[in-house]
Amino acid sequence: MAETNEKKTRRSGGRRRGHFLRYAAALLALALLVFVGTRLKGWQAQRQEKSAAVLVNRWNYLDDTDYKPHLTDIGGEMKLDRSCAAKLKMMLEDCAAAGYDPLVLSAYRSREEQEQLFTERVEELMRTGLEQPEAEALAAESVARPGTSEHELGLAADIVDRGSPALDESQAETGTGRWLRVNAWRYGFIQRYPAGASELTGAPYEPWHYRYVGETTAWQIFSLNITLEEYSSLFYNEEAEIVFDEAE
Repeated sequence: MAETNEKKTRRSGGRRRGHFLRYAAALLALALLVFVGTRLKGWQAQRQEKSAAVLVNRWNYLDDTDYKPHLTDIGGEMKLDRSCAAKLKMMLEDCAAAGYDPLVLSAYRSREEQEQLFTERVEELMRTGLEQPEAEALAAESVARPGTSEHELGLAADIVDRGSPALDESQAETGTGRWLRVNAWRYGFIQRYPAGASELTGAPYEPWHYRYVGETTAWQIFSLNITLEEYSSLFYNEEAEIVFDEAE
């Protein structure tokens, strides 16, 4: 029993150290940016590209914001907000020019479409014998509840490699996935749900999900190696619930 408790303590301590190191790295990067002369003063006041950086996740509902998408066609019967449609096209063209083969599988979704996706997942789980409340809670771990999906913003796109289009973690290792991870910020996009950040974002690791936040904000998030939740909490003081592991 003592050995088991010792293992639990080590695991809990390791997770807490991991969170501490993550924030220490972010603060170090922030200090470096200040040192090299980056103008951080006034980020909170000016709220640069605020609408594009709107925070929507399982704790922050779209209906609680004043954001309204202004959609435009991007081909393939898909739409995106007009603020980022041209940027997405440029990013895909540059990715292809680098020798890769990006493919957009999903972009804007209406509330009705998100409701249908969520309901289908709940019904699938209920067929395994789960009661509806339990099925809904489990479904929310892989499919965003209506009103909490970034796809409803019209600012998010699921991008895969055409030669390997599965929506799984293998996307991170495709040529397209590697190129996007390094270059997306140049076009105002971030990899929204990075590995190891599920407790912060409320979503599983999705190397295919890219979110437009504006070029300046994307550069800041990429440079600091933080999530949009951390960025909002650090610089905008938005209500972003960030959950840390508790000791077992």
